[in-house]
Amino acid sequence: MDRRPPVRTPLPKRIEVLLLLLILICVVLGLVRPSASASASDSVHEIRNFPARDHINANANANANKDSSVKVRGGFSVASEDDLRSIIDEEVRKELGKNLLQLKQQPQIQQQETEPENSFDFAAVEAQIDLLQIQFLDYLNGEEGVEQDSALLFGGSLLHLESPFDIRGTWRKLAFYAKTVPSLPHNRTDFLELGRRTRANLIAYTILYDRPSLIPILCGKLNPTLSDVTHFQNDLKATIDAATKILYPWLSPTYPTLRAMQSAFVKGNEDGIVLCSGKWHFEMAVHAITTIRKALKSTLPVEVHYGGPDDLTPEMIKAFNSIENVKTVNILEYFPTETKLWGGWSMKPFAMLISRFRRLIFIDADALFFQDPRVLLTSSKIVSQYGQMFYHDRTLGGNDPWWFKSINPHYSHYSTTLRYMQKDKPGSSQHEMESGVVVIDKGRTGVLHALMTVCKMNSKYERDELTYHRVYGDKETYWISWDLIRVPYRFTPSYGGTVGYKNERDHVCGGLFHTDEQFRPLWWNGGVMANKHISKDAEFMKFEYAAFDVHAQGIDWEWETKTTPFCLKPKDPVREVVMLSNEEKRLGAEFVELYKEIKLGEGGWKEYFKRVYKVEF
Repeated sequence: MDRRPPVRTPLPKRIEVLLLLLILICVVLGLVRPSASASASDSVHEIRNFPARDHINANANANANKDSSVKVRGGFSVASEDDLRSIIDEEVRKELGKNLLQLKQQPQIQQQETEPENSFDFAAVEAQIDLLQIQFLDYLNGEEGVEQDSALLFGGSLLHLESPFDIRGTWRKLAFYAKTVPSLPHNRTDFLELGRRTRANLIAYTILYDRPSLIPILCGKLNPTLSDVTHFQNDLKATIDAATKILYPWLSPTYPTLRAMQSAFVKGNEDGIVLCSGKWHFEMAVHAITTIRKALKSTLPVEVHYGGPDDLTPEMIKAFNSIENVKTVNILEYFPTETKLWGGWSMKPFAMLISRFRRLIFIDADALFFQDPRVLLTSSKIVSQYGQMFYHDRTLGGNDPWWFKSINPHYSHYSTTLRYMQKDKPGSSQHEMESGVVVIDKGRTGVLHALMTVCKMNSKYERDELTYHRVYGDKETYWISWDLIRVPYRFTPSYGGTVGYKNERDHVCGGLFHTDEQFRPLWWNGGVMANKHISKDAEFMKFEYAAFDVHAQGIDWEWETKTTPFCLKPKDPVREVVMLSNEEKRLGAEFVELYKEIKLGEGGWKEYFKRVYKVEF
């Protein structure tokens, strides 16, 4: 007789075991039903972050089979510890124990709501809607249980809750507000109201398309039927459609819905560079593209956006399109009811939205790079985590953030670290963001909704009546929009510096300069001229030194003149002033020669395109 012990099947991977157990417990408890729309990973997330419920039916398991291997503890059905111990190790068991304890601490769900939504008073709900929306979005962003010193903290509204976040109770008020507010007049210059409407839209959209596993919980029934779920989904769609029509009436006919637009970006799944150019910027834009193609050897596709026949001549359009993998885009053919009213900076966010690229790098026409711009999409930890990256402007002057606080009373914890928010403190600055380069991934729901809000702030009526009276152009509207609708974002670690040469005071003079996340020279704004605003063929820059700023205080700026650019002495010149590498110096010199060839060669830019690209005009 074979007395060898039976061969034991190897245990599944730890994470797979935990995944299956948590889903099993979820199903046994009747809290979440497996469905085609809820993935296993979603189910685990919802149990791991199980929110407070309004009520849990104390009698839900009253008729549990006494002979089963399931115990009844305080009205909850849980697998016995003996069974669990036999299949999971100590670490997994501890994690599961936390989730079971959280479940046992929840209030009881009743089959019927005791307070119907139509009994809510709108004024009472509106008085607390900002905080309710902010907390719900922080919950969706995974902040419940996150500590204040955690790198994962962005919003911070859930830091000091005394009990688990009441997701169901909060949702009922949010849903009531979202259903009611579309019937009320929309004040387009009230950005406090704008934040509320855009957040309501984002919350509904996120639940419907990104977090459908929440729907059975939010339905408010112990065992929701397919009909219950379908009705809930239809309510969400109606909320999104109504909000979108009011906030972004220009979206149609280019796209029938926000979902259709996002799906187009995701399906295309393309990366690329976007820039805007008119006649005045034409040669600088050609030069920027030429440096990317010829000096940096980058093959990243490029779109050049312009505002109709008055913005670029047919010859200029033909010239751009003759460059390999470059395409011109007339923004007036997209969202025409709004883009026909474009002006100056306002074109930039619409160009980002219109672009076919999902992941894009927007650059100003005079932005030049020391590295292939593609590294922003392939190597940036910020872009990988947040789907965006913003750059700081120069630290200049003090600021009073009263307007930002008035439209966003529950501003994020992260925003309190920005210079814009430091009233009467060292390191305050009236300019926070530089929009010469903006990196975004429109396939991400939060990023897309935030960009839509930027477009809203830069629309004709809003910018003329309010936005451009409060901020300088488009640049602050990016991070303000992200913060307003509670989408996590990050700036790069250094502030605006300079790249060029040293003057007699040992200050570094040149264009507005930025490093990468490792403080290596990356890009600058201003092209190769000493002052692009005076003459496009003025004295050319010498690229020898760079100065960057990591302190946002104790710095000395010299203002630009007709013949000289901005000059900077940082707080710690020994560490924050660097000599460019030989390769960076070589690139700077090559950029100057390329500009001379395009702009100053015999016959100008037309002869350049005839000679290099064989274009006939």
